[in-house]
Amino acid sequence: MSMSNANRQEILKKKYSRRQFLSLCGLGVAGLFLPERVLADSVIENPHKAVDVLLGRITLNGHKLFEAPSVESAVLKTLVMDSIWEITGITVGKDGNSLNRIWYELDGLGFAHSGRVQPVKRKRNPTFHSIPTDGCLGEITLPFVDAFSDYLKKGQAAYRFYYGATFWVLGKTIDSTGLCWYELFDDRYYRSYYVPGYAVRLVPKSELMPISPHVLPEDKNIIIDLRTQSLTAYEGETSVFMARISSGVFLREGGFTTPQGVYWTTRKRPCRHMANLPSGDYTGFDLPGVPWVSYFTSDGIALHGAYWHNDFGVPHSHGCVNMTPEAAKWIYRWTTPTVPPDVYYFTDKIGTRVTVQ
Repeated sequence: MSMSNANRQEILKKKYSRRQFLSLCGLGVAGLFLPERVLADSVIENPHKAVDVLLGRITLNGHKLFEAPSVESAVLKTLVMDSIWEITGITVGKDGNSLNRIWYELDGLGFAHSGRVQPVKRKRNPTFHSIPTDGCLGEITLPFVDAFSDYLKKGQAAYRFYYGATFWVLGKTIDSTGLCWYELFDDRYYRSYYVPGYAVRLVPKSELMPISPHVLPEDKNIIIDLRTQSLTAYEGETSVFMARISSGVFLREGGFTTPQGVYWTTRKRPCRHMANLPSGDYTGFDLPGVPWVSYFTSDGIALHGAYWHNDFGVPHSHGCVNMTPEAAKWIYRWTTPTVPPDVYYFTDKIGTRVTVQ
């Protein structure tokens, strides 16, 4: 039996404000991430059509669209990775055992759990800006864009880069058709990939300035609670920022729990290609453009943004602490050491204390 309009409206009758949605997602009090309403392709193609929608990218093949916000309801459709849907509603499921109870209504058709739906914008950027000699930071602003080893020959894409990922932009070039291409540095293979310039927003220096620079480094402190999957930042005794996280998890190939203890964020970089390729029973991962990386252990455990899932509040990582890209950006700017805007990698003896408990 299909759901009646009355029942659907009952589920969605509570209209969440921006502040309420942040609270529902556990994203805290200090300017955390909620994408603004965005323009669909139809708006780009037809500027006279006034459409204002929030989009969601499916991050995993086989994610399901249900009739109601519950895994006990009827399955309407199996979703395909990288398909883009309009998020027409946000609600809280009734499954009290779930660590993440946020569900999205997609295209007004049914409900998908938020864990594998990345909220995205679709913003094309101007490309008239010059690229500094030493490069600058760029951020992907489309749901995804294909990256090529050679922008002239193109052929099969080497990678697909996703919304919220960050890369160091080395330069730009114009092809014979007049299309601008940005050259993005890959810090794992030490090579370049090329994407259309309109897919990349050059991050202004104002967004890389430190937050609360007047606070002494010793008065800043981060508490990561593995039980509640939460992060709280303190200035003295005052909490100034909270976010849900995804810490390390036990996987079939072994345990990757985030290590407990007291650490300091002495190494930082605005982007990183993180990879550990499959071998034997090890599934591995290959994640270019991981944004806003603040390392807190000597063997590479870090606080960083994640674009490959939206299941914050549930352990997911290989030991690191996943957050939304905007939450990770706030932490990157707030913690010491302060990374100069024109520097790709920075380390110092003084960092912000991180307690994992």
